[in-house]
Amino acid sequence: MPDNLRVPGYCPMGCGRTLECRGTDGAILCQATNCPRPYAVRDLLADRETEHVVQFDTAGFTIRHPLRERLDDELMRCGLHSHCSHMSGPLDPPGRYRAVLSDDGHWIFHLLEVRRSTHDGV
Repeated sequence: MPDNLRVPGYCPMGCGRTLECRGTDGAILCQATNCPRPYAVRDLLADRETEHVVQFDTAGFTIRHPLRERLDDELMRCGLHSHCSHMSGPLDPPGRYRAVLSDDGHWIFHLLEVRRSTHDGV
């Protein structure tokens, strides 16, 4: 078996079809010499979070959608942004929350991390 195997697919950093599976550790990396993050695929796949993560602060919110929403353009139909936009204000305490859609169609937020500073941008 060869040490490096071509991987069908595209580098998430925009380098093109430049992915390889390396040696015995099986790490997938980009072979483009100018790739800003050759191990981006490995790092994305190593993230154990499979739900939405929402950062609430006094200025508003930011959503990190799960990778599965890239399939079949599910991200374009995600209702979490609309839900958060129509909330009366940010969750208290400010911080990072896991958002899970319940079986009855309601978003449930679980606190992951309290924001350490009350000053935005810090």
